[in-house]
Amino acid sequence: MPTPSQTRRRELARLKARRDAERRRARRRRALLVYGSLGLAMLLVAGVAAAVLAARPDRKPAAPAAAKDARTDAPSAPAAVACGGTIPARHQHLKFNRPPKSVAEPTHRYDALFKTSCGEFTVRLDPKAAPVTTFNFVFLAQRGFYDSTWFHRIVHGGRPGALSVIQGGDPQGDGQGGPGYTIQDEFPKGKDPYKKYTIAMANTGSPNSGGSQFFISTADNPKLPAQYTVFGKVVAGQSVVDRIAKVPTKNDTPTQAVWIEKLTVAIT
Repeated sequence: MPTPSQTRRRELARLKARRDAERRRARRRRALLVYGSLGLAMLLVAGVAAAVLAARPDRKPAAPAAAKDARTDAPSAPAAVACGGTIPARHQHLKFNRPPKSVAEPTHRYDALFKTSCGEFTVRLDPKAAPVTTFNFVFLAQRGFYDSTWFHRIVHGGRPGALSVIQGGDPQGDGQGGPGYTIQDEFPKGKDPYKKYTIAMANTGSPNSGGSQFFISTADNPKLPAQYTVFGKVVAGQSVVDRIAKVPTKNDTPTQAVWIEKLTVAIT
């Protein structure tokens, strides 16, 4: 039978074992709490990072494209615009394989309205004198061919008999452009056909070489040879034509652009 001292030692040993076991359990609980908190924090960080990555675009958004204006296709045009105007928006100018086959009806009236950066003027076309050229001009105008083009040549004249014109109708804006085809000549009849405010088809000097370019006489041009088709006359807004004719130039090239913002033809 164990003695009291032996029993006491056994109880103390059991008590120590319980305390040791309790300390181990407490250490495990603290470890689980610490590591569990760290794990939760890592999960939260990972979740935030994933959300940020998901929200971030694959690449930087492209910068907005610069707006294109009429000088994109006519870079020779000055940046300065005459009469306080602004450069119009870019307009697509079509090219054609062949000229239109139809001719203008002589019984109809064709009024071409020029809306320019210096104001508006109206040209009454002449289908009787120039049915081919009139129809060609209407054909191109109806397709926006003259929109967002500029008067690339202005000749001031300045002395009796000197040439006085404003010239336009070239989508390239340098005097070299056209619609992709040429039309037949319809030479004027009579003496001195190039009166002030008449409109005529420009050409290269070779037969049947006109296309889209035209010139408006800003004074009587009696010395101009009769090899350019006259197909109309300014009937309203003559003061606007006079204003365009006074735009400063260098070697007949304007230093300020006068833009044809829109050209429409009313047929009645």
